[in-house]
Amino acid sequence: MIIHKKVIKKENIGMVAYTEYTRDPRVRRYSEALIRHGYHVDCFVLKESTKPVTEIINGVKIHHLNSSQYRGVSNFSYIISYLRFFFLAFKALTKNISKNYSVIHVHNMPDFLVFTTLINKLFGSKVILDIHDNMPELYKAKFDSKIGVLFYHILLAQERLSCFYADRVVTVHVPHFEYNVKNHNLSPNKTFIIPNFADTNLFHPLTETNSVKNGAFNVIYHGTIAERFGLNLVLKGIKKVHEDFPFLRLHIYGKGDGVVNLKTDIQAMDLANIVVYHGQIELDLIPGKIAESDLGLVTYIQSDATDLMLPLKLMEYMAVGIPALTVKNKPIKYYFKTDELAYYESNNLESFTRELLNLIKSPPELSRLQKKTEIVNQRLNWENEQKNYINEIQKLTGIQTLW
Repeated sequence: MIIHKKVIKKENIGMVAYTEYTRDPRVRRYSEALIRHGYHVDCFVLKESTKPVTEIINGVKIHHLNSSQYRGVSNFSYIISYLRFFFLAFKALTKNISKNYSVIHVHNMPDFLVFTTLINKLFGSKVILDIHDNMPELYKAKFDSKIGVLFYHILLAQERLSCFYADRVVTVHVPHFEYNVKNHNLSPNKTFIIPNFADTNLFHPLTETNSVKNGAFNVIYHGTIAERFGLNLVLKGIKKVHEDFPFLRLHIYGKGDGVVNLKTDIQAMDLANIVVYHGQIELDLIPGKIAESDLGLVTYIQSDATDLMLPLKLMEYMAVGIPALTVKNKPIKYYFKTDELAYYESNNLESFTRELLNLIKSPPELSRLQKKTEIVNQRLNWENEQKNYINEIQKLTGIQTLW
């Protein structure tokens, strides 16, 4: 007797993001979660100087499109950079129409990247728009002028149109969802929430290096370098605290349109031996750098845009197991208990300096906060959230996979 084994065809999923894949943890953890659950994934992203046109990373096929990320202060240059990537992604998705992508997951910014899927959608692909940040609020704060206000209304219109076009919309936390439903007319019925939690396959407790005992107190900041994150105030605070604690060091990793000003400020404040800017490093190296640190720093200047941010760096500090000094905003207050983090007031030098001093002078408080990270990680982790994501993909494809 011949037994016929039923074979379920693996679904093809497309992923589009104006980012460098190896340095974007959110896009990467989505893609690799899909691979682990039996999907084929094509990811269309920006080129990286040392990468081939296509490559396979942990099962994900990466297509490095011939477009680089713009970091600067020119409205026009941002538009040109976004449009170049848009047309390259549209061309690449159309060229791969034969793959019959069941779902194409598009990440903002910009929101209008969802329209790169137009041909695929006509052939039956479902489209997800993932709103990492509110583009209208972000650019209004970035370009604080009449042009910024004009940009806000244009970007708000394109965001609403993009959300209307998409089959499903992702927001990154509960306050983000509530804000967009109330202020951006986002439909709650087509929206689901996937919080920006750390990928525990990469970010987890490592062998600790207690640098205090070795004569140094290392503070780390990693991520985007931009004016909205208020690093100028941090440098002033580090300089002041260093007068009493000469073993203090600040290590900064990342890139952005604020790098030139950051380097200038480091030199102008005579901080070259205290603050080290390492540039951007591979994502795989970040957990080790966090583990070598005594304190993680989350900082930004209060605005409509930053008040909706749930910083991934904060989640990564927690996942690796180091305490964090941060400002409060709506998402942080929603997801964290008051005693789980150390806080200072946004854009307040005296508050930052005072709280940093208190932490350096109180190893028991640092130890208490470090133990709290274990509790946080049980509650806020990617392992739980990826199940929700895969469930949403299954609803769109109509095919169930086993956990």
